[in-house]
Amino acid sequence: MRHPSKRRWQQCGMGLMGLLVTINLIAFFMTLLLKLGPVDVQFWTVRSILRDVAASPEIHPTDPHELSESLVKRLNVNGIAGIGAKHFKIEKQDKATDRIAFANERRVHLFDNLDAVARFDHQVMVKTH
Repeated sequence: MRHPSKRRWQQCGMGLMGLLVTINLIAFFMTLLLKLGPVDVQFWTVRSILRDVAASPEIHPTDPHELSESLVKRLNVNGIAGIGAKHFKIEKQDKATDRIAFANERRVHLFDNLDAVARFDHQVMVKTH
């Protein structure tokens, strides 16, 4: 049988070191979210633009240069900075189909001497008339 006074000295919660580790982990992951979140959202927007171009019922230009200009205009309308025509590769697949491939790599400074590299790749098939 335990003595009632011994129970008073047992630890009942998180200690100071556990609390500091928890706070540091939360701060680290919030930093990652705040630094890498906008880069990921930008990629989602580019991917959405590519899907819209592929699914668009309007007549697509047969010239890859015109298609590239159309993509750049859509990027400008959506406020996407740092991505241009050089990030898109347009290849003719057959007589009525083009493949648009997007590739981009972004380096984001996290803190001190630590950077994160985010690499994005996406491709769609576009019917040309």
